[in-house]
Amino acid sequence: MGGFNEFMEYAECYYGVTSNMMTDLMLKIKAENVSTKAMDIEKEKEFQSLSKPIHICIVNGTNPVAYHLIPHLANGKIFGSEVEISIRLLDKPTAQVSLQGIQMEIEDLAYPLVRKIEVYENSRAAFQNASVIIFLETDAKDELTHLELLLQNHETYKRYAEEINEVALSNVKIILSGSGTVNFNSHVLVEYGKNINKQNIVAMSKLQERRAQASLARKMQVSTAGVTNVVVWGNCANNAPKSSYYIDVISAVVRKYDGAIWGPDWYSRALSELVYDKKWLTGDFVEEHATHNSELMNGLRHHSSLSEAASLSCLLHDWIQGVESENVYSLGVESEGWYGVSGCVFSMPVRFKDGSYQVVWDLELSDETKEKIKKIEVELKKDLRVAFKVEDHLENEVFSEDATLISSMMNQTESPSKTPGEKLEVIREEDSEEQQEKTE
Repeated sequence: MGGFNEFMEYAECYYGVTSNMMTDLMLKIKAENVSTKAMDIEKEKEFQSLSKPIHICIVNGTNPVAYHLIPHLANGKIFGSEVEISIRLLDKPTAQVSLQGIQMEIEDLAYPLVRKIEVYENSRAAFQNASVIIFLETDAKDELTHLELLLQNHETYKRYAEEINEVALSNVKIILSGSGTVNFNSHVLVEYGKNINKQNIVAMSKLQERRAQASLARKMQVSTAGVTNVVVWGNCANNAPKSSYYIDVISAVVRKYDGAIWGPDWYSRALSELVYDKKWLTGDFVEEHATHNSELMNGLRHHSSLSEAASLSCLLHDWIQGVESENVYSLGVESEGWYGVSGCVFSMPVRFKDGSYQVVWDLELSDETKEKIKKIEVELKKDLRVAFKVEDHLENEVFSEDATLISSMMNQTESPSKTPGEKLEVIREEDSEEQQEKTE
Protein backbone atom coordinates (compact mmCIF):
# COMPACT_ATOMS: atom_id res chain seq x y z
CA MET A 1 0.00 0.00 0.00
CA GLY A 2 3.00 2.29 0.33
CA GLY A 3 3.86 4.54 3.27
CA PHE A 4 1.72 6.38 5.83
CA ASN A 5 0.68 9.12 3.37
CA GLU A 6 -0.62 6.55 0.90
CA PHE A 7 -2.48 4.78 3.68
CA MET A 8 -4.21 8.02 4.72
CA GLU A 9 -5.26 8.62 1.11
CA TYR A 10 -6.89 5.17 1.00
CA ALA A 11 -8.61 5.81 4.34
CA GLU A 12 -10.01 9.12 3.13
CA CYS A 13 -11.09 7.71 -0.23
CA TYR A 14 -12.83 4.59 1.10
CA TYR A 15 -14.03 5.66 4.54
CA GLY A 16 -13.89 9.47 4.52
CA VAL A 17 -11.50 9.41 7.50
CA THR A 18 -8.75 11.97 7.84
CA SER A 19 -6.13 12.62 10.54
CA ASN A 20 -4.98 15.88 12.04
CA MET A 21 -1.86 14.25 13.48
CA MET A 22 1.36 16.08 12.56
CA THR A 23 4.31 14.31 11.00
CA ASP A 24 6.60 14.77 14.01
CA LEU A 25 4.11 13.03 16.29
CA MET A 26 3.65 10.21 13.82
CA LEU A 27 7.43 9.65 13.70
CA LYS A 28 7.61 9.55 17.50
CA ILE A 29 4.85 6.93 17.64
CA LYS A 30 6.67 4.93 15.00
CA ALA A 31 9.91 5.03 17.02
CA GLU A 32 8.08 3.91 20.15
CA ASN A 33 6.45 1.02 18.28
CA VAL A 34 9.80 -0.10 16.86
CA SER A 35 11.40 0.06 20.32
CA THR A 36 8.52 -1.85 21.95
CA LYS A 37 8.63 -4.53 19.25
CA ALA A 38 12.39 -4.97 19.72
CA MET A 39 11.88 -5.36 23.49
CA ASP A 40 9.17 -7.96 22.92
CA ILE A 41 11.49 -9.92 20.62
CA GLU A 42 14.28 -9.87 23.21
CA LYS A 43 11.90 -11.03 25.94
CA GLU A 44 10.73 -13.93 23.75
CA LYS A 45 14.33 -14.92 23.05
CA GLU A 46 15.14 -14.79 26.76
CA PHE A 47 12.08 -16.92 27.56
CA GLN A 48 12.99 -19.50 24.94
CA SER A 49 16.58 -19.64 26.22
CA LEU A 50 15.27 -20.76 29.62
CA SER A 51 13.75 -23.81 27.96
CA LYS A 52 16.21 -26.44 26.82
CA PRO A 53 14.16 -29.19 25.16
CA ILE A 54 15.64 -32.59 24.50
CA HIS A 55 16.04 -33.33 20.82
CA ILE A 56 14.47 -36.53 19.49
CA CYS A 57 15.31 -37.55 15.93
CA ILE A 58 13.19 -40.07 14.03
CA VAL A 59 15.00 -41.46 10.99
CA ASN A 60 12.74 -42.41 8.06
CA GLY A 61 10.06 -40.16 9.52
CA THR A 62 7.46 -40.95 6.86
CA ASN A 63 7.25 -44.51 8.14
CA PRO A 64 3.71 -45.00 9.56
CA VAL A 65 5.26 -46.08 12.85
CA ALA A 66 6.44 -42.48 13.39
CA TYR A 67 2.88 -41.24 12.89
CA HIS A 68 1.66 -43.42 15.78
CA LEU A 69 4.78 -42.93 17.91
CA ILE A 70 4.81 -39.13 18.09
CA PRO A 71 1.77 -38.78 20.42
CA HIS A 72 3.49 -41.18 22.85
CA LEU A 73 6.62 -39.02 22.77
CA ALA A 74 4.70 -35.78 23.25
CA ASN A 75 2.33 -36.65 26.10
CA GLY A 76 4.96 -36.41 28.84
CA LYS A 77 4.78 -40.00 30.07
CA ILE A 78 8.14 -41.09 28.63
CA PHE A 79 10.48 -38.19 29.42
CA GLY A 80 8.54 -36.55 32.25
CA SER A 81 5.59 -34.22 32.66
CA GLU A 82 7.81 -31.12 32.77
CA VAL A 83 10.37 -32.01 30.09
CA GLU A 84 9.95 -30.18 26.80
CA ILE A 85 10.93 -31.93 23.59
CA SER A 86 11.96 -31.02 20.09
CA ILE A 87 10.99 -33.57 17.43
CA ARG A 88 13.09 -33.88 14.27
CA LEU A 89 11.79 -35.89 11.33
CA LEU A 90 14.48 -37.07 8.92
CA ASP A 91 13.86 -38.60 5.52
CA LYS A 92 15.04 -38.47 1.91
CA PRO A 93 14.51 -35.29 -0.18
CA THR A 94 11.58 -36.77 -2.10
CA ALA A 95 9.71 -37.29 1.20
CA GLN A 96 9.92 -33.71 2.45
CA VAL A 97 6.37 -32.78 1.41
CA SER A 98 5.01 -35.74 3.41
CA LEU A 99 7.14 -34.74 6.39
CA GLN A 100 5.77 -31.22 6.24
CA GLY A 101 2.26 -32.66 6.35
CA ILE A 102 3.16 -34.62 9.50
CA GLN A 103 4.72 -31.47 10.94
CA MET A 104 1.47 -29.57 10.43
CA GLU A 105 -0.51 -32.32 12.15
CA ILE A 106 1.79 -32.34 15.16
CA GLU A 107 1.38 -28.58 15.46
CA ASP A 108 -2.40 -29.07 15.31
CA LEU A 109 -2.19 -31.48 18.26
CA ALA A 110 -1.10 -28.54 20.45
CA TYR A 111 0.90 -30.64 22.91
CA PRO A 112 2.27 -28.19 25.51
CA LEU A 113 5.56 -30.08 25.87
CA VAL A 114 6.43 -29.97 22.16
CA ARG A 115 8.68 -26.93 21.87
CA LYS A 116 9.56 -27.43 18.22
CA ILE A 117 8.89 -29.77 15.30
CA GLU A 118 11.29 -29.71 12.34
CA VAL A 119 11.83 -31.66 9.13
CA TYR A 120 15.23 -32.56 7.72
CA GLU A 121 16.81 -34.16 4.72
CA ASN A 122 20.35 -33.68 6.07
CA SER A 123 21.16 -36.35 8.67
CA ARG A 124 24.09 -34.50 10.22
CA ALA A 125 21.88 -31.50 10.99
CA ALA A 126 19.12 -33.76 12.34
CA PHE A 127 21.56 -35.53 14.71
CA GLN A 128 22.92 -32.28 16.17
CA ASN A 129 22.78 -32.45 20.00
CA ALA A 130 20.25 -35.29 19.80
CA SER A 131 19.39 -37.11 23.04
CA VAL A 132 17.39 -39.89 21.38
CA ILE A 133 17.65 -41.25 17.83
CA ILE A 134 15.10 -43.78 16.59
CA PHE A 135 15.83 -45.62 13.35
CA LEU A 136 12.69 -46.93 11.68
CA GLU A 137 12.54 -49.32 8.77
CA THR A 138 12.92 -47.91 5.28
CA ASP A 139 11.42 -49.49 2.18
CA ALA A 140 14.07 -51.69 0.59
CA LYS A 141 14.28 -51.80 -3.17
CA ASP A 142 12.81 -55.06 -4.44
CA GLU A 143 15.53 -55.48 -7.03
CA LEU A 144 18.26 -55.65 -4.37
CA THR A 145 19.57 -59.05 -3.33
CA HIS A 146 20.16 -59.72 0.37
CA LEU A 147 23.92 -59.31 -0.14
CA GLU A 148 23.45 -55.99 -1.93
CA LEU A 149 21.14 -54.80 0.84
CA LEU A 150 23.73 -55.66 3.49
CA LEU A 151 26.47 -53.79 1.64
CA GLN A 152 24.20 -50.78 1.11
CA ASN A 153 23.17 -50.70 4.77
CA HIS A 154 26.79 -51.05 5.85
CA GLU A 155 27.71 -47.85 4.04
CA THR A 156 24.57 -46.02 5.15
CA TYR A 157 24.86 -46.85 8.84
CA LYS A 158 28.61 -46.34 8.83
CA ARG A 159 27.95 -42.76 7.68
CA TYR A 160 25.24 -42.37 10.31
CA ALA A 161 27.63 -43.59 13.03
CA GLU A 162 30.34 -41.16 11.99
CA GLU A 163 27.89 -38.25 12.00
CA ILE A 164 26.42 -39.22 15.37
CA ASN A 165 29.97 -39.46 16.71
CA GLU A 166 30.63 -35.86 15.76
CA VAL A 167 27.41 -33.98 16.54
CA ALA A 168 25.08 -35.94 18.86
CA LEU A 169 25.26 -35.85 22.66
CA SER A 170 27.74 -38.29 24.17
CA ASN A 171 24.98 -40.09 26.10
CA VAL A 172 22.58 -40.33 23.15
CA LYS A 173 20.22 -43.31 23.25
CA ILE A 174 19.78 -45.10 19.90
CA ILE A 175 17.02 -47.58 19.09
CA LEU A 176 16.65 -49.53 15.85
CA SER A 177 13.29 -51.08 15.00
CA GLY A 178 11.60 -52.77 12.08
CA SER A 179 12.03 -55.67 9.69
CA GLY A 180 15.06 -56.83 7.75
CA THR A 181 18.66 -56.43 8.87
CA VAL A 182 18.03 -54.74 12.23
CA ASN A 183 20.74 -56.68 14.10
CA PHE A 184 23.27 -56.06 11.32
CA ASN A 185 22.50 -52.32 11.19
CA SER A 186 22.85 -52.06 14.97
CA HIS A 187 26.22 -53.78 14.89
CA VAL A 188 27.46 -51.37 12.22
CA LEU A 189 26.59 -48.44 14.51
CA VAL A 190 28.43 -50.14 17.38
CA GLU A 191 31.52 -50.77 15.25
CA TYR A 192 31.85 -47.26 13.86
CA GLY A 193 30.27 -45.26 16.69
CA LYS A 194 33.48 -45.08 18.71
CA ASN A 195 32.32 -42.12 20.81
CA ILE A 196 28.95 -43.70 21.57
CA ASN A 197 28.51 -45.87 24.63
CA LYS A 198 27.79 -49.25 23.04
CA GLN A 199 25.20 -50.09 25.69
CA ASN A 200 23.17 -47.12 24.37
CA ILE A 201 22.77 -48.73 20.93
CA VAL A 202 19.97 -51.29 21.06
CA ALA A 203 17.68 -53.16 18.69
CA MET A 204 14.05 -53.55 19.70
CA SER A 205 12.75 -57.10 20.12
CA LYS A 206 9.82 -56.07 22.32
CA LEU A 207 7.31 -56.44 19.48
CA GLN A 208 8.41 -60.04 19.00
CA GLU A 209 8.13 -60.52 22.75
CA ARG A 210 4.62 -59.06 22.86
CA ARG A 211 3.46 -61.19 19.96
CA ALA A 212 4.61 -64.25 21.89
CA GLN A 213 2.82 -62.98 25.00
CA ALA A 214 -0.38 -62.50 23.00
CA SER A 215 -0.24 -66.04 21.61
CA LEU A 216 0.38 -67.53 25.05
CA ALA A 217 -2.37 -65.37 26.57
CA ARG A 218 -4.90 -66.64 24.04
CA LYS A 219 -3.93 -70.19 24.95
CA MET A 220 -4.24 -69.48 28.68
CA GLN A 221 -7.36 -67.31 28.24
CA VAL A 222 -5.86 -64.34 30.09
CA SER A 223 -5.01 -60.80 28.99
CA THR A 224 -1.73 -60.28 27.13
CA ALA A 225 -0.43 -58.19 30.04
CA GLY A 226 -0.96 -61.20 32.30
CA VAL A 227 1.94 -63.10 30.68
CA THR A 228 5.43 -61.85 31.56
CA ASN A 229 9.10 -62.90 31.56
CA VAL A 230 9.00 -64.20 27.98
CA VAL A 231 12.51 -64.04 26.47
CA VAL A 232 13.36 -63.61 22.80
CA TRP A 233 16.83 -64.86 21.88
CA GLY A 234 18.61 -63.75 18.71
CA ASN A 235 17.11 -61.84 15.81
CA CYS A 236 15.18 -58.65 16.67
CA ALA A 237 13.55 -58.10 13.27
CA ASN A 238 9.76 -58.09 13.15
CA ASN A 239 9.84 -60.46 10.18
CA ALA A 240 12.73 -62.65 11.39
CA PRO A 241 12.80 -66.21 10.02
CA LYS A 242 12.16 -68.73 12.79
CA SER A 243 15.65 -70.20 12.39
CA SER A 244 17.18 -66.91 13.58
CA TYR A 245 15.41 -66.49 16.91
CA TYR A 246 14.01 -68.53 19.77
CA ILE A 247 11.09 -67.80 22.12
CA ASP A 248 12.03 -69.03 25.60
CA VAL A 249 9.12 -69.46 28.03
CA ILE A 250 10.94 -71.38 30.77
CA SER A 251 10.89 -68.30 33.04
CA ALA A 252 7.47 -67.06 31.92
CA VAL A 253 4.75 -66.52 34.50
CA VAL A 254 0.99 -66.00 34.27
CA ARG A 255 -1.19 -63.72 36.40
CA LYS A 256 -4.96 -63.82 36.89
CA TYR A 257 -5.25 -67.32 35.45
CA ASP A 258 -8.71 -68.80 35.93
CA GLY A 259 -7.67 -71.95 37.72
CA ALA A 260 -8.10 -73.76 41.02
CA ILE A 261 -5.59 -71.51 42.79
CA TRP A 262 -6.26 -67.78 43.08
CA GLY A 263 -4.36 -64.96 44.72
CA PRO A 264 -3.90 -61.14 44.76
CA ASP A 265 -2.96 -59.18 41.64
CA TRP A 266 0.75 -59.75 42.20
CA TYR A 267 0.33 -63.53 42.49
CA SER A 268 1.61 -65.50 39.51
CA ARG A 269 2.20 -69.09 38.48
CA ALA A 270 4.86 -70.55 36.21
CA LEU A 271 3.54 -70.93 32.68
CA SER A 272 5.24 -74.33 32.38
CA GLU A 273 2.96 -75.61 35.15
CA LEU A 274 -0.19 -74.46 33.36
CA VAL A 275 0.46 -75.48 29.75
CA TYR A 276 -0.02 -79.21 29.72
CA ASP A 277 0.23 -79.49 25.94
CA LYS A 278 4.01 -79.39 25.57
CA LYS A 279 3.73 -80.27 21.88
CA TRP A 280 1.84 -77.04 21.33
CA LEU A 281 4.74 -75.04 22.80
CA THR A 282 7.24 -76.64 20.43
CA GLY A 283 4.92 -76.87 17.42
CA ASP A 284 1.87 -74.71 16.80
CA PHE A 285 3.07 -71.91 19.09
CA VAL A 286 6.33 -71.58 17.15
CA GLU A 287 4.54 -71.65 13.78
CA GLU A 288 1.89 -69.17 14.92
CA HIS A 289 4.56 -66.72 16.04
CA ALA A 290 6.61 -67.15 12.86
CA THR A 291 3.63 -66.43 10.58
CA HIS A 292 2.13 -63.66 12.73
CA ASN A 293 3.77 -60.81 10.81
CA SER A 294 2.76 -62.07 7.36
CA GLU A 295 -0.82 -62.70 8.50
CA LEU A 296 -1.03 -59.16 9.84
CA MET A 297 0.26 -57.73 6.57
CA ASN A 298 -2.20 -59.80 4.56
CA GLY A 299 -5.05 -58.47 6.65
CA LEU A 300 -3.96 -54.85 7.04
CA ARG A 301 -2.21 -54.46 3.67
CA HIS A 302 0.61 -52.71 5.52
CA HIS A 303 3.05 -53.29 8.37
CA SER A 304 1.87 -53.44 11.99
CA SER A 305 2.73 -49.82 12.71
CA LEU A 306 0.39 -49.34 15.69
CA SER A 307 1.78 -52.19 17.81
CA GLU A 308 5.36 -51.36 16.82
CA ALA A 309 4.93 -47.74 17.91
CA ALA A 310 3.43 -48.87 21.23
CA SER A 311 6.35 -51.26 21.78
CA LEU A 312 8.85 -48.49 21.03
CA SER A 313 7.20 -46.09 23.46
CA CYS A 314 7.14 -48.77 26.16
CA LEU A 315 10.83 -49.56 25.59
CA LEU A 316 11.78 -45.87 25.80
CA HIS A 317 9.71 -45.38 28.95
CA ASP A 318 11.23 -48.40 30.70
CA TRP A 319 14.74 -47.42 29.62
CA ILE A 320 14.45 -43.81 30.80
CA GLN A 321 12.14 -44.11 33.79
CA GLY A 322 13.06 -47.64 34.89
CA VAL A 323 10.79 -50.46 36.02
CA GLU A 324 10.08 -51.20 39.69
CA SER A 325 9.37 -54.88 39.21
CA GLU A 326 11.98 -57.57 38.67
CA ASN A 327 10.35 -58.68 35.41
CA VAL A 328 12.60 -59.78 32.58
CA TYR A 329 12.30 -58.21 29.13
CA SER A 330 13.93 -58.81 25.74
CA LEU A 331 16.37 -56.36 24.14
CA GLY A 332 18.89 -56.56 21.33
CA VAL A 333 22.31 -55.63 22.73
CA GLU A 334 25.92 -55.97 21.63
CA SER A 335 26.91 -59.10 23.51
CA GLU A 336 30.39 -59.66 24.88
CA GLY A 337 30.17 -63.15 26.24
CA TRP A 338 26.79 -63.48 27.92
CA TYR A 339 25.46 -66.99 27.32
CA GLY A 340 28.39 -67.71 25.03
CA VAL A 341 27.45 -65.05 22.47
CA SER A 342 29.95 -62.40 21.44
CA GLY A 343 30.69 -59.96 18.64
CA CYS A 344 27.12 -59.39 17.45
CA VAL A 345 23.85 -57.72 18.42
CA PHE A 346 21.69 -60.39 20.01
CA SER A 347 18.30 -60.25 21.73
CA MET A 348 18.76 -61.18 25.37
CA PRO A 349 16.98 -60.95 28.74
CA VAL A 350 17.40 -57.59 30.51
CA ARG A 351 15.99 -55.59 33.42
CA PHE A 352 15.51 -51.83 33.38
CA LYS A 353 16.74 -49.82 36.37
CA ASP A 354 17.42 -46.11 36.94
CA GLY A 355 17.77 -44.94 33.36
CA SER A 356 19.78 -47.94 32.23
CA TYR A 357 19.38 -51.66 31.69
CA GLN A 358 21.10 -54.71 33.12
CA VAL A 359 21.69 -57.89 31.17
CA VAL A 360 20.32 -60.83 33.16
CA TRP A 361 23.32 -63.12 32.86
CA ASP A 362 22.43 -65.90 35.31
CA LEU A 363 19.33 -67.57 33.88
CA GLU A 364 19.46 -71.35 34.04
CA LEU A 365 19.27 -72.69 30.50
CA SER A 366 18.68 -76.21 29.31
CA ASP A 367 21.19 -77.88 27.00
CA GLU A 368 18.63 -77.61 24.22
CA THR A 369 18.32 -73.83 24.69
CA LYS A 370 22.11 -73.42 24.76
CA GLU A 371 22.39 -75.33 21.50
CA LYS A 372 19.70 -73.18 19.88
CA ILE A 373 21.46 -69.99 21.00
CA LYS A 374 24.71 -71.18 19.42
CA LYS A 375 22.97 -72.01 16.14
CA ILE A 376 21.23 -68.63 16.08
CA GLU A 377 24.54 -66.85 16.69
CA VAL A 378 26.06 -68.66 13.71
CA GLU A 379 23.02 -67.70 11.62
CA LEU A 380 23.25 -64.01 12.53
CA LYS A 381 27.00 -63.84 11.97
CA LYS A 382 26.57 -64.95 8.36
CA ASP A 383 25.41 -61.40 7.63
CA LEU A 384 28.27 -59.84 9.59
CA ARG A 385 30.87 -61.75 7.56
CA VAL A 386 29.88 -59.66 4.54
CA ALA A 387 31.46 -56.55 6.07
CA PHE A 388 33.38 -57.59 9.19
CA LYS A 389 35.94 -60.08 10.41
CA VAL A 390 33.97 -62.36 12.70
CA GLU A 391 35.54 -64.28 15.59
CA ASP A 392 34.40 -67.69 16.74
CA HIS A 393 32.82 -68.42 20.13
CA LEU A 394 34.58 -67.24 23.27
CA GLU A 395 36.40 -69.97 25.13
CA ASN A 396 34.69 -68.89 28.36
CA GLU A 397 30.97 -69.16 27.87
CA VAL A 398 28.88 -67.37 30.45
CA PHE A 399 26.02 -69.76 31.10
CA SER A 400 24.22 -70.30 34.36
CA GLU A 401 26.82 -72.77 35.68
CA ASP A 402 29.29 -69.85 35.74
CA ALA A 403 26.91 -67.73 37.80
CA THR A 404 28.28 -69.00 41.13
CA LEU A 405 31.82 -68.26 40.01
CA ILE A 406 30.92 -64.76 38.86
CA SER A 407 28.94 -64.13 42.04
CA SER A 408 32.11 -64.76 44.08
CA MET A 409 33.59 -61.70 42.41
CA MET A 410 30.71 -59.43 43.43
CA ASN A 411 32.08 -58.68 46.90
CA GLN A 412 35.18 -57.16 45.32
CA THR A 413 33.78 -55.63 42.13
CA GLU A 414 30.52 -54.22 40.90
CA SER A 415 28.03 -56.73 39.53
CA PRO A 416 28.56 -57.31 35.81
CA SER A 417 24.80 -57.13 35.36
CA LYS A 418 25.03 -53.41 36.13
CA THR A 419 27.60 -52.69 33.47
CA PRO A 420 26.24 -53.89 30.11
CA GLY A 421 28.82 -53.36 27.40
CA GLU A 422 31.82 -54.07 29.62
CA LYS A 423 33.63 -57.34 29.09
CA LEU A 424 32.88 -60.07 31.61
CA GLU A 425 35.94 -61.67 33.11
CA VAL A 426 35.32 -65.29 34.08
CA ILE A 427 37.87 -66.79 36.49
CA ARG A 428 38.88 -70.27 35.50
CA GLU A 429 39.65 -72.89 38.12
CA GLU A 430 43.18 -73.58 36.83
CA ASP A 431 44.04 -69.86 36.88
CA SER A 432 42.91 -69.66 40.51
CA GLU A 433 45.12 -72.63 41.48
CA GLU A 434 48.16 -71.14 39.73
CA GLN A 435 47.63 -67.84 41.54
CA GLN A 436 47.38 -69.67 44.89
CA GLU A 437 50.65 -71.53 44.25
CA LYS A 438 52.43 -68.25 43.46
CA THR A 439 51.10 -66.74 46.69
CA GLU A 440 52.36 -69.69 48.74
